[in-house]
Amino acid sequence: MSDDTRAPQPSNGPGGGADAADSVGGAVHQDRKLSHPDEQSEPAMDMHATDDTARIQGVVVQTRADVGDKSEERIADVLRQRFLDIGLDLGDDRIRALAAEVAGS
Repeated sequence: MSDDTRAPQPSNGPGGGADAADSVGGAVHQDRKLSHPDEQSEPAMDMHATDDTARIQGVVVQTRADVGDKSEERIADVLRQRFLDIGLDLGDDRIRALAAEVAGS
């Protein structure tokens, strides 16, 4: 086996030296990421549309798990913040009703 097959040759590029694509065995590639059909390339949350009712229910379930044993006022504060975080404006009456529901479970 000659030295030519074992070591990459210098390139004529601006930095000189071996090109990454010239690595032994071709293990290194220059930004040539190939996607596979079963590869997740986007966030999972972007894959499914969710209506507001499902989002509200999800926040209620998570809040119940996180602070369900706290006071209704604390639960309402957490719900307010979480709905603000996801961009839903439910109004104070609805938030208080949901807080009472969480506290009562």
